[in-house]
Amino acid sequence: MNDYSQGYSHIADPYLKQLRRRRVITGAIVLTIIVGVTFSVILILTNFAASRTSPRVTQQEILDFWISNDYQAVSSACDASLEVTPLEPFYLIFKGFSAFYLGLSESDGEKRMSRMDEAIFSIRKALIDEKAPLRAEATYVLGKAYYHKGQDYYNEVIEYLEQSLTLGYSRTDSWEYLALAAHGAGLMDQSIAYFEKALSKKPGSPELILAAATANAAAGNNARAESLALEALLSTTDEYLAERCSFLLGDLYRASGRNEEALARYEAIKNKNPQSADAWYYEGLIFSQSGDPIRARAAWRKAISIDPMHASARLKLSERS
Repeated sequence: MNDYSQGYSHIADPYLKQLRRRRVITGAIVLTIIVGVTFSVILILTNFAASRTSPRVTQQEILDFWISNDYQAVSSACDASLEVTPLEPFYLIFKGFSAFYLGLSESDGEKRMSRMDEAIFSIRKALIDEKAPLRAEATYVLGKAYYHKGQDYYNEVIEYLEQSLTLGYSRTDSWEYLALAAHGAGLMDQSIAYFEKALSKKPGSPELILAAATANAAAGNNARAESLALEALLSTTDEYLAERCSFLLGDLYRASGRNEEALARYEAIKNKNPQSADAWYYEGLIFSQSGDPIRARAAWRKAISIDPMHASARLKLSERS
C-alpha cells in the first residue's frame, strides 16, 4: 500500500501526528527562550543606560554640600544615592539632617511638619544598622525633630537627646530642649534640673533665664523663680520679654500677699504698654482681694474696653459682688 492509499492518509498517520506535535513543542520552547533572552538583554541595557545617566554623588561631595550649608543639595544628592543603595545609613542620616534643617526654614507649618516627618523616618531607618555612622549626632537631631512635632512627642525628645548625651554628644541647646520638653510633659523636677544645667552652659541668656523662672514657678519654687525673673528683667533690653518678666513677678508677688509690689509691676507694664488688658485685669484681682470691689470692677471694665474678648475680665464682671 502506498502513501496515497485511501485507507491510510497523512492526517491519520500516528507517526506524522507525533512528529508534528514534537515540532510544535520544540518551536514553543525555542520561542520562550528567545523572548526570555531578549527581555534580559533589554533589562541589562536599560540598567546600563540608567547608570550612565544617573548622577554619581560621592560621600565627600555630600559632606562638602553639608559644610557649605547647602541643605537642598545634600537632600537631592542623598535622594540620588538612595535610589541605588536604599539602605545605606550614611545617605539616610544626611537625608534626615538636611530634611530637619530645611524644615526649620519653612514658614508653612504643614510643610515644616512634613520635613520633620521625613527627618525622623530617614534617621530612624539609618539607626537600625548598628554600624550607622554619626549615631550620637543623629540621635541629637532626631530628638530636636520630635520636639518640633509638638507636645505629644516630648517623651521621645527626652529619650533621644538623653541618648545623644550618653554617646558623648552635648550641645548647649541639648539641655534647653530637654528642659522645655520635660516641662511640657509635666516632669517638673526633671525640667528644673535640665534648666539648671542649661544655665550653667549658657549663662546670661534672658530668654533661658525667664524659661527657668517659669518652670520653677510652676513647680512651686517661688523664691528661685523670683530670683531668676528679676535676673532676666535686669538683663534684657527686649520690651516684650521684660513685660513677661513683670507678669511673672506680679503673679509671684500676688501669690505671697505682696500686693503693693504686684501693683507696682502691673503699673510698670501699663507705662510701657497702655493697651495691656491683662495688666488691668490682674490689678482688678488685687483690688478685689483687698476688699475694694469698685476699683476692681473699674479695672476689669478697662480691660474689656481694650480687649472686648477678654474672657476672664468678662467672667469677673458677670459675678455678683
